[in-house]
Amino acid sequence: LRLRIDVYRSERELHEAGEVTDGIAQLRAAGHVYESEGATWFRSTTFGDDKDRVILRSNGEPTYFAADIAYLLDKFGRGFNHLIYILGPDHHGTIKRWKGAAAGLGHDPDAVEILIYQHVSLAGGAGMSKREGVYVTLDELVDEVGADATRFLFTLRSANQTLEFDMDLARQQSNENPVYYVQYAHARCSSILGQPAAEALPSEPGEAAALLVHPAEQALIGQLLRMPEVIADSAVRRETHELPRYTMEVASLFSQFYRDCRVLTDDAALSTARLALVRATRQVLANSLELIGVSAPDSM
Repeated sequence: LRLRIDVYRSERELHEAGEVTDGIAQLRAAGHVYESEGATWFRSTTFGDDKDRVILRSNGEPTYFAADIAYLLDKFGRGFNHLIYILGPDHHGTIKRWKGAAAGLGHDPDAVEILIYQHVSLAGGAGMSKREGVYVTLDELVDEVGADATRFLFTLRSANQTLEFDMDLARQQSNENPVYYVQYAHARCSSILGQPAAEALPSEPGEAAALLVHPAEQALIGQLLRMPEVIADSAVRRETHELPRYTMEVASLFSQFYRDCRVLTDDAALSTARLALVRATRQVLANSLELIGVSAPDSM
């Protein structure tokens, strides 16, 4: 799936290294831990939580939250000043306690950012449930439809939207398949630029760029110029779906341009200008697909 994990630490490792115990000790030293009903509690209500949270059960066993505290310590200890967690909708209640734990450990609670993503289901099938053993692994999904379709279709949905993954659509080689549609636009650009007549013309349009006055040309140019803004907004707002949707808009406008404006004409200056627009479109699509982690084929 083209994911890179720089550091992976299991929960067992945190326990064996004594980091869970250390996290509790630090909170206790700061006055945020107390004993009640035989258990050890973190006073998370101090930090806006609706109730205090158990970190050691009455039998002495740490709770999952105790390990979460250790993970916070581990990440801050490695020098990170902003932590982004991605959790499912059933973990919405963890936000205040995690931020509270960060504050209790002496860190800025706003340094802990938690994004809640909705569940994924398969189109036309029953809902997936790990407890009931009804699920499809990502490895199986990638084997079925490929990494490109998987990455593109997952990033195409916003965090607050449930994703109904349509495997039949993901396999399609048609314009109905969003990733195919965008990749095909890139391949078409490469095909045009690879023609002998195109290679014989200058790569820079110069003053000929002023000839790009057709509405389809102007619409495409305007969309291409939006790329830096789209990337910045997507990053700042944590709205990753904006980028794949942007590539679909570019592909759609390029299709209209290709339909309405002949690229290689008898007018060398106009052809040079239009080739420059095709080249810019290919670059924007290639850069965008690279950011999404999807390939940009030159032929399909």
